[in-house]
Amino acid sequence: MGRLDGKAALITGSSSGIGYETAKLFAAEGASVMVTGRDQDRCEKVVREIRENGGRAEYILCDLYREDAPDILLEEMETVFGGLDILVNNAAWWKGQPFLETNRTDFRRGFSEYLESVYFLSQSAARKMIDKKKKGKIVHIASTAAYYGERGMSVYCAAKAALVNLTRAMALELGPHEIYVNAVAPGTTVTNNERRPAHVLESFRLMGALPELNTAEKIAPAVVFLASEESDGITGETLAVDGGCVQIRMPEKLYEAPITLE
Repeated sequence: MGRLDGKAALITGSSSGIGYETAKLFAAEGASVMVTGRDQDRCEKVVREIRENGGRAEYILCDLYREDAPDILLEEMETVFGGLDILVNNAAWWKGQPFLETNRTDFRRGFSEYLESVYFLSQSAARKMIDKKKKGKIVHIASTAAYYGERGMSVYCAAKAALVNLTRAMALELGPHEIYVNAVAPGTTVTNNERRPAHVLESFRLMGALPELNTAEKIAPAVVFLASEESDGITGETLAVDGGCVQIRMPEKLYEAPITLE
């Protein structure tokens, strides 16, 4: 038996990257998965892969920034899978640019609209779970950028920090309804749509404790854990999956030997 047998999961932004690997692993663990994205070819590819491996999946194209997106997505979940047990808020928009050059349009899209889409989709999902008296799991995909600054990433860092605290607040209010709310905070992660130069990725590798960078395949099991009954004693938490980067992000990691003071 899989850890998610009999569960219906909605995973936003699951046509590529971390969402793609998460959707495949959810299906392998027995969940019925709704793949979402804005690229039909990519969504169809994920669904095809899952079905070829014996899993159950459908897809829906949806712009999460539309006000009616929660209604569209949850109605589809009801029609296709009979409801919702797990919501994974993975999709994110960000545009790297210097703080001094960020305009209001980019700020609102990257911060306000991103948090708004997560907030109200989660709210609608929680209401459905409560109405059906269903135990539920909501997992946000945050980022270790929530804990430290990055040049040219001020909006992204602020939005992810807000998501970490939203996780705590939601957990307090939804806990009495047996709805668990947690987050996974990936560090720099190599995915199937990687576009960063090799020297940039190498600089991030040197900041961690482990010899290799994260891959999306290493993030997905953490999401499965938080979505499964194995994590029933956990809510309001954010789990960093970053190879130790948050804990040891210090210049001495760049040296062959630790810095010592005489």
